[in-house]
Amino acid sequence: MNNLSLFKWTLSISICLALYSCSTTKENTLPNPKIQEGSTKLSGRITNHNPSDPEANRKLTLTVLQPVTSESYVSTSSVNEDGSFTFFEIPLQCNFAIGYLRPERNEYDKIYVCLTSGKEAKIDILYDKTRALFKVINQTDSFGLTSTDLSSISRVENEIDRYHSPKKTTVSIKTRDEFVHQAKIKINNQLKKIEKIDTLSENAKNFVANNLKIRSLDFPILDENYKVIMRATNLNAGNKDVEDFNPQDLDKKQYAFLKDFDLNNPQYLYSSAYRTVLQKILSNDTLNISSIGDRPIDQWTKEVKNSLSKLVGFDKGLFYDLLAVNSYTLQFDNELRPLSGKQEDNINNYFKDDKADIAKMLLRKNDEIVKLAAQRAPLVVNETPAVSKEKLMDAIVSKYKGKAVVVDLWVTWCPPYLGRMKEYASLRSELKDRNVVFVHITNNTSPQKLWEERIKWIGGEHYYLNQDEWKYIWNTFNEEDISKAFNGKNIPNTFNFEYIPTYLIFDTKGKLVEKYMSYRGNEIMKTTIEKLLP
Repeated sequence: MNNLSLFKWTLSISICLALYSCSTTKENTLPNPKIQEGSTKLSGRITNHNPSDPEANRKLTLTVLQPVTSESYVSTSSVNEDGSFTFFEIPLQCNFAIGYLRPERNEYDKIYVCLTSGKEAKIDILYDKTRALFKVINQTDSFGLTSTDLSSISRVENEIDRYHSPKKTTVSIKTRDEFVHQAKIKINNQLKKIEKIDTLSENAKNFVANNLKIRSLDFPILDENYKVIMRATNLNAGNKDVEDFNPQDLDKKQYAFLKDFDLNNPQYLYSSAYRTVLQKILSNDTLNISSIGDRPIDQWTKEVKNSLSKLVGFDKGLFYDLLAVNSYTLQFDNELRPLSGKQEDNINNYFKDDKADIAKMLLRKNDEIVKLAAQRAPLVVNETPAVSKEKLMDAIVSKYKGKAVVVDLWVTWCPPYLGRMKEYASLRSELKDRNVVFVHITNNTSPQKLWEERIKWIGGEHYYLNQDEWKYIWNTFNEEDISKAFNGKNIPNTFNFEYIPTYLIFDTKGKLVEKYMSYRGNEIMKTTIEKLLP
């Protein structure tokens, strides 16, 4: 790149990112959350609920982010005959939080709810049966968001996520910095689109913009599979000579783009992507941040600041505290390894006074990890059977002849999956002496080194497939082939192989009898499995 091109490239990025700094003002933001242990209650009513209608929603699911322990709280409440529902004792890790409700009849729709520690939230909902969508009529203490905002933010975000400008790029990306640059251009175009949405309040626009920025940093900019994404971008641009495409990694100085994302912004505590960004920074090979181990947190943090402060643009604040927190949660998540006595002392010594709640949450999480580690099944890493790809699934399932087999198709880069795996682990432990085996299959989009770390705490039977093997399985388990397995009868609409994770459940004779997209919870999974057992 010559000096003139470099100047133009730098200038274009400066112009592109200028919008970031003016997109949010103090007058038009949600209240800044503060990390604080607490709880709340949510009650409400579906105003047009008809309990005699078979299409009525009889259950609602509430999800609330837990930003310290890097997970989500998920709870289900029954809807009473009069349409009322209540969620009791919702745990919060910040004084302000935003959760979302999903209706039973459309699990892909959601409405946002605003939660304040120690203060009951109340919400009135209208259910649009024709479109299977929720609409908020009223919510108390809504953080300045309107009922329309709460009803439509998730739909706006889905539309923004699908928005590309141009729809088909003509840019051929050859280097990682070009990849980052193009991602920033796309973010800028999406931010402009958000500014023009007249159905959202300014508070909601800024909430959506903050979510967009941190999610875009999470994916694709910091994604560990960026080379795969770059290859796909080039193919979309018509550059077919990319089979040997192997772009160089950025060097450390080129990560200065991090300062454009204001990573100390407490508004990010409302977004689940913030935790994954922090974890990707900690795991980034180029940034090369050493694990915290048994070192005192202030000593480790000083080293991290020396490495990152110029890249992120500051040397103190929320970001560094949460990096330390996530260094421990990575230990929990990647290894299922409890804290050592020294680590517990370090946490208590550093997170004290107004930060003492952080220590409480981490240590309580550690108690859960101790229990989960005791439940972990022995790890078995299997060689892929030496058969054609057409016979691969049969070969895997037949290895466990006489047992029910639950095949879990997963990838390392799916954070919701990793969160639900902890729940799944308790089910596997409960059924460990029964006639069932749990098999986990991933593919080469899961970096092998990361996969090897993750499966240590997952335990059980594992297979790592190449691209052709995975692609064949992906394409084979479509509706037509599932129809054959069910003799063409009573095929659920969910039998489309489109989502990760997907669960395939085989009976003791090796016949596929059920399939679930996403984890359906221990109760449903256990009921399905037990029907197959003697």
